[in-house]
Amino acid sequence: MNVRSLGAVLFLFLSACAAGTVDDFAGQEEFPGEHQALEGGEVSLFPDSARPAIPMDSDTGAVELGMKFRLSVPGTIRGVRFFKGGAQNAGPHRVSLWSREGSKLAEASSTNETTAGWQTVRFASPVKVSAGTTYVVSYYAPAGRYGATVGGFNSEKSRGPIRGLVSGADGVNGVYRYGGGFPTQGYQNTDYAVDVVFLPEGTEEDTQAPSSPAGLVASAASSTTINLGWNASTDNVGIAAYDVFRNGVKIASTASLTYADTGLTADTSYGYFVKARDAAGNLSAASNGVTATTGSTSTPSGFPNASNTGVPTGTQLTPYTGPCTVTAANMVIDSKTVNCDLVIRASGVTIRNSKINGTVSTEENSTGYSFTLTDSHVDAGDRIVTGVGAVNFTAVRVHVEGGNRSIHCWRDCEIRDSYVHGQMTDETGTAHESGIRMGRNATIRHNTITCDAPDVPPDAGCSAALTGYGDFAPVENNLVENNYFPGTTGGFCAYGGSSRGKPYSDSTNNIRFIGNVFGRGSSGRCGYYGAITSFDTSEPGNVWSNNTWEDGTVLLPSN
Repeated sequence: MNVRSLGAVLFLFLSACAAGTVDDFAGQEEFPGEHQALEGGEVSLFPDSARPAIPMDSDTGAVELGMKFRLSVPGTIRGVRFFKGGAQNAGPHRVSLWSREGSKLAEASSTNETTAGWQTVRFASPVKVSAGTTYVVSYYAPAGRYGATVGGFNSEKSRGPIRGLVSGADGVNGVYRYGGGFPTQGYQNTDYAVDVVFLPEGTEEDTQAPSSPAGLVASAASSTTINLGWNASTDNVGIAAYDVFRNGVKIASTASLTYADTGLTADTSYGYFVKARDAAGNLSAASNGVTATTGSTSTPSGFPNASNTGVPTGTQLTPYTGPCTVTAANMVIDSKTVNCDLVIRASGVTIRNSKINGTVSTEENSTGYSFTLTDSHVDAGDRIVTGVGAVNFTAVRVHVEGGNRSIHCWRDCEIRDSYVHGQMTDETGTAHESGIRMGRNATIRHNTITCDAPDVPPDAGCSAALTGYGDFAPVENNLVENNYFPGTTGGFCAYGGSSRGKPYSDSTNNIRFIGNVFGRGSSGRCGYYGAITSFDTSEPGNVWSNNTWEDGTVLLPSN
């Protein structure tokens, strides 16, 4: 399978996700004319806003692409949905429903497709299906160029009564077959953006509303973001989604139990409540109401923010058509929109004035490869992945968001004049988020660095804006100078490299924090517990000098 993605390396290395729900990802692009609407009572696994990490793979082979799924209630399969990244995924497409053993239960061909987005193809007659039985839905892409998310079925996907099986629950999931026919092969548990249209049995007669969501809480994560969380509702058939209301107006629907409301105004109070919705469209009563107030303007004058980092205003971007794995030395990518993960396997690569909808990295164990990233915007997306890393790189005036870790400097890197924030919300409750992780030989100078992802039970949430632990090697020879650390949702704003109990805790050396400014945040302490931890003034070469709170008060180190 020709899925070319850094996710094939980083996703599998970084994630070991528990089962989780499929969320309605806020801020995703909607395509004009997209076939989004389901008929009354119908449900699907993926919300209309879901997008594969790779909208169109470069593979042009004719191939059948499918997904294994089970249902918690009986009902009928009405059709199949699949995602098109663009016209190159040319049709017409054929969709099929199969038994687990490969008997074809239904087939239909697409008509009137849109250029891009989710397509819905209905069967001539609905097919009755049973609860707890494995089925396969697929579509035939005669020109390839399918959407894909490598590692998408490393964990189970669920929404309402539909479960997209984790690979291994009933053989591999994320299946394909070149030339068409019943798909049985797998490639790294890849989700090929194939979905099912399901009508639960008795849905038309379902008039029972779900219970009201309980325990809604809201907290300000920054001057522009408020995080919400609530407890699950119950329903006689199943919960399809939760509708989120701000100041009485519906702003989002999500299958998760958390939501991050972004793009808000600083120093402003907002009111929220949530309603549960089932597959038949029945709405619960409103949850308890809560209010929260955004923080003050988050970035003091002179520090990086969204307006002075990223792609310069006026830059005319054109689509990047080059390789996602760069092997040509001194290659230049300038003023491009890149819709893939860039893996750098060459020296002297330059990326500038570009929007990267993906990641940029050299691998941790690589030697001789290097890149410089300037005046660019990296959006790693809502997935467990590192935005920029890991060795021999320079990042200047870069706006980095998305992923569970924004930047990783394993060794030999410089990060300067950049804005790091907006990490993913991990609905599975397993990932630890952070802004920058430092290893050795890092220069981190004049950046705005925060971690503002919300906590998601049982274990997801921010560790700190800046981390550095001696798990695999000593944390050493790092300069952290003249940075701004706004308040974080994590425990601390920064770690100093000397966390106790790590294999290399006692080998930390030459960690220098000089002239940094720490915001108080909503906790009044920068992080929930404090501003700095695990900085040992007794380690050789360690320096703590002229670090202050925003008001100029001296900030002491924490050993």
